[in-house]
Amino acid sequence: MSKISHREALRTTTMFLCDSKIEAYYENLLNSQVIALKQKLLGIGTMEGLTKYIRSEQKSIDNILILLGISIEKFKRVVSWIRLSKGYTFDSEWTPTGLRNKMMKDQRLMNDFCELFLNGHVSPQFTSIVPRFILRDFRIDDEVMKRLTSDDYVRNLIKDKVTTEYNTKYSYLYTDTLLTQIKNIALKHGITFEKVAIPGYSSEELALSYAGKYIVINYSFYMTTSSNQTTYYDKTIQPKYSRARSLDNLIVVNILDGAGWIGRASDYKKIYADCNYFLNLKTIEKLNDIIIKFFNI
Repeated sequence: MSKISHREALRTTTMFLCDSKIEAYYENLLNSQVIALKQKLLGIGTMEGLTKYIRSEQKSIDNILILLGISIEKFKRVVSWIRLSKGYTFDSEWTPTGLRNKMMKDQRLMNDFCELFLNGHVSPQFTSIVPRFILRDFRIDDEVMKRLTSDDYVRNLIKDKVTTEYNTKYSYLYTDTLLTQIKNIALKHGITFEKVAIPGYSSEELALSYAGKYIVINYSFYMTTSSNQTTYYDKTIQPKYSRARSLDNLIVVNILDGAGWIGRASDYKKIYADCNYFLNLKTIEKLNDIIIKFFNI
């Protein structure tokens, strides 16, 4: 049996998974968060209202950032910028929750950062130390407050914040689906599929094993592209396959799925090349033939 062609591998890739429970959960989550966020943020257009909201709501800073469309990473940089300008040195940045805790204990900090949220884009207190281009989104004015009248706008802001969690849920679903199918195939042939120590190769490896021979299984599912995909090849796949080529009792099967891998063509090609066999969710049944041939069952 030979490796499936690169063309067939691409053609049979499962681009996305769709699970009714996951979809319903995030639909309900977004709907409830839209309603809650709109209600909670209605009074933040004044210094008094903003202060009251921050004191009463644990996730207030996160919610304000959602409304303003400012990423947490950008906000942490601005906070650090301001802290350094005031002569502070520190080893770690403040998270939104950490900043709120400081503001709750220090009225001066409360006043400073409420001013940043309300008028940062024009406030001399901040324009003198932070570039205006960075500060342009730090404003809570009539235009910003009007955003709360649009469910679609607020929904999209919230959606951006839960996308990583949403993708992770589908990665878990993919893993469960794939590993269940492999376990069923292994059971049919009466062989072991688990993490095992492979002498001369690895102290722990997910593999099919039988009579001192091993089929190492590597798998990955990405819905979107990430630099981690290059790291996955460089740090995981390439070293594993390099070691495997010197062993007669071991072969490597790489499994890739997800639209993110199609969008990362160069890494996909390298992972396709660095294995004895290449599969995906739609072609996983071909593992039967690989098992029969390699284990001589």
